[in-house]
Amino acid sequence: MSLNMKSLTQALAKTAAVIEKTVQTTVQEVTGPRPLQDYELLHQIGSGGPGLAWKLYAARPRPSAPSTQYPVVCVWLLDKRALSEARTRAGLTRATEDGFLDVIRADASRLLRIRHPGVVHVVQALDESKNAMAMVTEPLFASVANTIGQLDNIPKVPAELKGMVRKPRAPSLVFLLIFLSQLPSARALLFANPLRHPIQSPTHDHIPL
Repeated sequence: MSLNMKSLTQALAKTAAVIEKTVQTTVQEVTGPRPLQDYELLHQIGSGGPGLAWKLYAARPRPSAPSTQYPVVCVWLLDKRALSEARTRAGLTRATEDGFLDVIRADASRLLRIRHPGVVHVVQALDESKNAMAMVTEPLFASVANTIGQLDNIPKVPAELKGMVRKPRAPSLVFLLIFLSQLPSARALLFANPLRHPIQSPTHDHIPL
């Protein structure tokens, strides 16, 4: 029987690709989504997104992180296991959970494609593993919802947020005025854009640093 070198080479290449994908998947399940590998989480700054499901962390780039202008960024982290547990406690179906995660994925995809000073800048796109989702944006202070007292999904509330809920003081009034001045044009862009975000609310608005 003659040996078909071309077929053998193709078979070896396919096998190598499968092995590489398996190894990458295994590593990802152990280490988590790519942003958790590329950035060192410093402390939680707030929560945001639908149902305040995202935990927002100040983070520092590791050597493996893509080049960025920001010395500190915001890592958005969603724990799928915690979401599943909450869904079970609430007596909801798995289809409901899957639908919610699809909304999260669609939101992250839209955010990546829209460019505006009033829209959060994505540094690293959404990546996910079996147990978590994560993405990276420009540094943030918190969501607007957090600043008006909605502190869900923040086990240890930062002192800055506690103080702001009691008596508005951070970030500075001037900075807040700049943020608020950009909000109308940003929302006008989102409503005019076919990729616009389907929901506009304090949980979806975030204050940059």
